[in-house]
Amino acid sequence: MTKTDTNSAFFFPLLWILAMAATITGELLPGYSAPMRWVAATHIGDKTLHFMAYALLAFIPVLGFRLRRGIPLALSMILLGVALEFAQRLVPSRSFEIADMVTNALGVLSGIALALAGRAFRPIMEP
Repeated sequence: MTKTDTNSAFFFPLLWILAMAATITGELLPGYSAPMRWVAATHIGDKTLHFMAYALLAFIPVLGFRLRRGIPLALSMILLGVALEFAQRLVPSRSFEIADMVTNALGVLSGIALALAGRAFRPIMEP
């Protein structure tokens, strides 16, 4: 295993865990919390945030892990999005929306597609 392989073996899983932690935290914060008020003040739409978060959660494992592992892990983010949407029913000032689940799933599928495209160009980019 080369030094680059070793770095990737730690970098991508760590990045993915941090992205999941940020997404889970963001989805389960009360609507009146300071971070949620800040997000609302940025005027970035709720659906845009959902799409980008889940695209990233799918992109990282497909790009950084072996495909046999990365694709199922990426697809499992659809289940995470569904579970978190149901969990929002228990969070003050948050609501359950099927549209958020659909947006999350579309983000996952887009993240997978982008990562597969990135993998196709990776051999060209490496020395």
